[in-house]
Amino acid sequence: MDAEQRDASAKPSFEQLLLRHLDSLYGLAFRLTKNREQAKDLLQEACLKALENFQQLREFDKAKTWLFRILHRVFLSRYRRRRHELPLVDIELDESLLADAGDPFEIRVFENFLDDEVQAAFDALPVEFREVIVLADIEELSYREIAEILNIPMGTVASRLYRGHSLLGERLKEYARQHGY
Repeated sequence: MDAEQRDASAKPSFEQLLLRHLDSLYGLAFRLTKNREQAKDLLQEACLKALENFQQLREFDKAKTWLFRILHRVFLSRYRRRRHELPLVDIELDESLLADAGDPFEIRVFENFLDDEVQAAFDALPVEFREVIVLADIEELSYREIAEILNIPMGTVASRLYRGHSLLGERLKEYARQHGY
């Protein structure tokens, strides 16, 4: 087996990469849209875009960042279209692709531990703060990866994360006092 054949056999398939990151992608989609059905639609459209562009992915170890960047771009595109009141295309989800992924469309276990007040405070944050908090605190991505996904400078990532945490802190002062924090 020559080097080219070894490289080809070592490349994961699109489905393998997608399944590895599907739960995280859905988590971000849900946090951005705050709606299960919209999150599924957003995820589906992002997956289709990723599949169309899979041949462009050269560094498979950066697949998560690449997939998050596509999801973010699709979200922004949908957001802009919605602002201009253009209709969205409804595409059926091919759930056979997700058969081995467990149930990625259930909200993550950690969310079951959040009180309604904490969840409401998070959901009330502007989207640019929610997305940075999800990527940094939940997905544990580096500032560099977040900057690449969102196409913003690392300093902006840091300031949005700081500001998002500050806004959450302000909104949850009374909650924290009541619960002894």
